[in-house]
This record gives sequence, C-alpha cells and structure tokens, in this order.
Amino acid sequence: MAVLPPNGSGSSAARSLAAGLVQLFVLVLGLVQFISIGAAAQEREHLAIKAVLSAGVNSSHMRADLLSEHRYLVAGRVLPLALRLQPDEGWHTYWRNPGDTGLEARLNWQLPEGFRAGEIEWPIPQRIDYAGLTSFGHQADTWLLIPVAIPGQAQLNQLAQQSPDGLVRLRAHAKWLVCEEVCIPGEGDFELALPVADSASQPNLVNESLRDDFALARMAMPKQLDGAPAVFSTNQQIEVQLPLQNLPVLSRQPAVFFANKGLVSNELPPRVEIVGDVLVITAPKAPYFESAPHFVSMLLVTAADEDGLQAYDVLAEHTPKLVSLSQTQASSNDTAERPGSGSRSNAPQNLLYVLLLALLGGLILNAMPCVFPVLSLKVISLVEHGNHSPRERHHHGLAYTAGVISSFLLVAIVLMSLRSLGEQIGWGFQLQSPGFIAALAYVLFVLGLSLSGVIELGGSLQNMGQRQFESATGENRTNWHSSFFTGVLATVVATPCTAPFMGTAMGFALSQSLVIALLTFAMMGLGLALPFLLIAYIPAFANALPAPGNWMVRLKEILAFPIYLTVVWLLWVFSKQAGSDATALLLAGLVMLALAVWLWRVTLYSVRATLGRLLSCSSAGLALLLLVTGLSLGKAFQPATEAGAQGVHSANSGVANTYSPERLAEALADEQTVFVNMTADWCITCKVNERVALKTASVLQAFDERGIVYLKGDWTNSDPQITQYLESFSRNGVPLYVVYKPSQEPLILPQILTPRTVLEAL
Repeated sequence: MAVLPPNGSGSSAARSLAAGLVQLFVLVLGLVQFISIGAAAQEREHLAIKAVLSAGVNSSHMRADLLSEHRYLVAGRVLPLALRLQPDEGWHTYWRNPGDTGLEARLNWQLPEGFRAGEIEWPIPQRIDYAGLTSFGHQADTWLLIPVAIPGQAQLNQLAQQSPDGLVRLRAHAKWLVCEEVCIPGEGDFELALPVADSASQPNLVNESLRDDFALARMAMPKQLDGAPAVFSTNQQIEVQLPLQNLPVLSRQPAVFFANKGLVSNELPPRVEIVGDVLVITAPKAPYFESAPHFVSMLLVTAADEDGLQAYDVLAEHTPKLVSLSQTQASSNDTAERPGSGSRSNAPQNLLYVLLLALLGGLILNAMPCVFPVLSLKVISLVEHGNHSPRERHHHGLAYTAGVISSFLLVAIVLMSLRSLGEQIGWGFQLQSPGFIAALAYVLFVLGLSLSGVIELGGSLQNMGQRQFESATGENRTNWHSSFFTGVLATVVATPCTAPFMGTAMGFALSQSLVIALLTFAMMGLGLALPFLLIAYIPAFANALPAPGNWMVRLKEILAFPIYLTVVWLLWVFSKQAGSDATALLLAGLVMLALAVWLWRVTLYSVRATLGRLLSCSSAGLALLLLVTGLSLGKAFQPATEAGAQGVHSANSGVANTYSPERLAEALADEQTVFVNMTADWCITCKVNERVALKTASVLQAFDERGIVYLKGDWTNSDPQITQYLESFSRNGVPLYVVYKPSQEPLILPQILTPRTVLEAL
C-alpha cells in the first residue's frame, strides 16, 4: 500500500515538475524558431549573393558575364546591369558603330512583365586599322552598362510569389563578334535570379565585390554634353558645327568618333578645326551613303589626365542649308595637311550666283510694303526732275543710288562688327532697339507733316537737307543731296522686310570675308536703287513721266498718309517692345513735336520770330525728354510670353507654341509634323504672310486636322536661340518658314506665302 506524503506535498511537486517541463518546451521551441529564422535569413542572403553573378559563358577567345550591381530588386528603382566581355589578349570586340567591318554586341531580353531594359551604354572606343580597313572597338576587358527599370512593389511581390524559390528571374540572350586576324561569332544565354527587397533601405543592397568595378565602368562612359546646339550638313561632305562657348575646356584637340553607321568614310580620322568661335568637324561621306539622319551622335575624346581619357557625347541636328565654314577656312590652310585633298573651290561660281541673288532681292524689295512710303515720295521727286536736263537727272539718280548703297554698306559693317564681338543679331537688328524705333517714328512724323504742308523742309521729304546754291553759270539749281538722303531713308525703312533671294544672299555674305560681304550688300543696294537709276539714264522712261503741275501739291498731301500709317505701325512695334506706358509718353512726344513744327512755321516771318524759335526748340526738347523717359520705362518692361507656351494647342485657336530648341526636338522625336514660323512684330512681310496665309480658315483647318505642331519664334527683341536657328538655315533675318516631316529633310518655304503654298508643303 502506498504511503501518501503528509499535507498533499506530492501533488505540489508534480505541479512544479509539469511547469518546469512546459517552460523547457517553450524555451526549446523558441530556440528552434530562432535557429530557423536565422537559417532562413542566411539562406535568403545566400540566394542574393549567389544570384548576383550569372553562370557566365565561355566561348572561343571570349568570356562573357551578365552582372548585377545590386543584390536585391527594389520596387520603382533602376537595376544597374553590365554585360562584361573579356576577349583573349590580342583579340577585340566592336563598338556600337563597328566601322568598315565587324558587328557590335547585341542583347535580346526576356524580362518579366513590368521590367524595361534601357539602351546599352558604350565605353570609349579605339580606332583599329587592319589591312586597309578601319574599325572601332575594344581590345580589353569591356563593360557594357544596361539600366533596367523595376516595376512597382505589388507587381514585384506577385512575380516573387509565382516563383518556387521566391526569386525573380531576368533572362537575356547575347551575341557578339570577337576578332584578331579572323573573326569568330559567339553567343550565350544568361539568367539572373534576384530576391525582392523588403524596402528601399534594404541593408547590403550593393554587392561590395562589384561596387568598384561598376564605378570604374561608369568613369569610362562618355559624358552627355547638354545645351550644345550642334548642327551638321551633308552637302559636299559631313560638316558639324559646334559653338566653342558650349564646350568644356579641352586639354587637347579631340578625336572624333561618329556613332551613326554608314555616315562617314573611315579612311581618315575626321578633321577638327576652329573657325572663329565654332568648332568645325568635317569628314567625307561614306561610299554607300544614302540619306542623312535627323540627328547624329558623336564622341569628342580628349585627355582627362595622365591616366585616362575623357569623352563627351554630342548630338547634332541635320541642317541642309548650313553654310560651310570648313571651305572658307580651307583656303588659308595647307592642303597637304590632308593627303589626297585637291583644290576644288567653287568660290567664284558661288559668288557670282550670290551676287545675282542679292541684286534680284534688292530689286524685289521695291515691291515690299515697308518700302512703299518712301518710294511714293521718290516718284514725286522723279516727276519734279523729269523735265530737267539729262545731266541733272543723272546726278539725282546717282545720288539716290549712292545713298542706298552707302547705307547698305554701313548696315553690313555694323552688323559684322557686332557679330564679331559675339552679338547674336541679323538683318533688321536696329529695329530690335526701342530707341531706334522711337527716333524713326519722330523723323517720319515730321516728314509727314512736311508733306501735309505744315512745315516746308525744302518742299517735300525727298528734299530733306536741300539747299539752294549757285552754279558756275549763276543758275539756281536743286542740290543732289536731297536724293542722297532719300536713298538713306529708303534703306532704313526697307530693313523690316526681307525679299525673296535676300535671305540666301545675306546668309552667304555674313559667313565670308569682309570684302565679299560688302560686295554682296552693295549689290542689294544696287537692286533697290536700280529702277530709279534706269529712269534717270534712259530718256524713254523719263519722257513717260507726267509734266509737273498743281496736281503734285495734292499728290504730296495724299502721300503723307502712308507716312502716318508707317508711324502708327512703328508705335505699335514700340508698344510691343517697351509697353503701353512708354508708348503713351512717345505719343505725347509726337504732339510736342507737332507743336514745335507749328510754332516754327507760324512765327517764321513774324516780328516775334526769335521768341517763336525759342518756344519751338523748347517744345522739341520736351519731345526728346519724353522719348528718353519712355525708353527708361521700356527697359523695365518684360514682354508677355505668348499664350500656349506650355503645350500643343489646336491651330484653330490661333495660338502657336513659343519656339524653343527643346520643344522642336521633342516634337521631332515623337515623329510629329512641325511648322516653324520665325517672325517679328516689326517685320511687315511676316505680318502680311500671317494675315493672308497662316490665319486663313483652310490653313488653320489643315493644322488642326493633321495635328501639326506650330512653333512660333518672336524675334521682335533680340533672342540668341532664334538667331542661331536662322543661322542654321543660312538666314540672317525674318521671315523664315520651315516644315519638318518624319524621316524627311526640313522644307524651307518661300518668304512670300499663300494659302496654297502652305497647304502643299503640309
């Protein structure tokens, strides 16, 4: 019989033993769980480390690996990958432009849904010459970087859950060509299996064993050269022009590698020279050159330090009408610098052709609306002198021609001088100055008052500065200076217009020497003066003019009104440049000017002539003070940007996008049709074209239905971007109309538009 412990002590001991066993079980269970969690973490870390490096591929004379810099996939981030190519010593692979022979490495991705692989980033190549052929490639360990965009967290988790081991697999098939004296193609399949990171701050995200290698690979990549408006043409050869101010400081003359295949001949390295403030790169076309791409990419490779190279990736836009700077410079260079280069200059033929264009442009300028007010006054002068002696008509014709030509030459000298100092200006540059606009408005207003009979300035505007003088025979004759000043004024008011043929002539002139430029501008002036020069020297034309009479007084009064309209137009341009407050002061100045003229006239022959002159001069001084005050207000005025600058709008709204190189490049990259209109408020031809062509219902409907991107550049005030765009088409003035179509060269429209012209271009 069992003996029970007294007072139930046995039961208490049993309970203590059971509790101890439970605690021990819990402790063991916790330890097992801790060990399992640690083992899982170690297994996860092991998988991450194992997945960084693919198995790699060994082929003939080549080792290839697909590498990942990160050990985990982080949602929404970019995964840096690299295809590492290790050819045997003496063997090489190829750059993205292999040159005359070879084939660049290629990757065909098989990525899970949501992943996106970017373009291969290529390191700086080497020039490889063999058996008369030139290739571009890499002769050592080469890292081709590829960025891969990772999808969002939800999609990433879903992909991991669908995998048996929780890893997301990235697969690619690569092909390459490795060469020495013979070439051997190679290929391989690669797979990266990476775990999903718990968060963007995942510890040990970067594989330390590859961190330095990826850093060195990035250092070997070219730097993107932003903000460098390079342009190129494919006329006689490939010529790239890049402004020096947009380049970093280069320690030596750079070597150039064109990335586009089939563009340039690789027989000789591209030629690099500096012409003025432009870096000019020239190379002969490839033997099988077909058509120019819209953009060309190239590398400028120079020394970074004693240990390596530095390269800049430059993007250049195709500009068919680019004026060659290399041909100009080549005339002063030693032709032996390039073997086999002969002298094939077409300068004389080009010069004769351009001079003919200049003459025709100046002649057509007589029919432009901006010249009409002054030409109407010249008609009066011709009638007045029509019955004079042939000698006197000759003098007036020559004086008028001399006034026009000398004014054109002065404009050319000022224009080229300012451009040589770095100013971005072109034809009509003086009308970008509010001060010049205001002064011209004052002058024309006074001359209009002269035609209206308010004041006599020698009888009419064309007699400005006229004096009477006694000839050797004692005859009282009209001084030829009046015709000279009329020629000067004709040139001044002609600058808002650009006639057909003038743009090409001016673009050529401003890229040549001073002598050729002056000769071209002189031919434009001769064209403008030619009709009146012929009337002065051909008796049949002079005899056809009506005889002078009282009708001329009324005609002069009538022709004052085109002058007043010109003043109104100048005031409108001034308001665009300087604002409404400055314009109000300028209008008050015109009133004071009219008062000064009136006081001078009514007191001219009175006993108070001295007082009248004093009051007249005071009123004129007040007019000048108002002009200066208005200009000071105008300096603080900022013209409002055109509506629609931030997006593409329907052309039916009558609103265009404000031009910028970035907006143009974006539209072209989207393969959209683009219509570029370079204009200015002071350009009468521009405004007439907009009214009679660009704003007609048929053209607006075509813009809207076809989704045309309409870009408008306003050159009313100086704008370097617009000036550079004009120069890219060898133009130095507005208007300029260009149509871009996908996969086609830009089409330049005539300077005089009709709706049919625009519709046919579209």
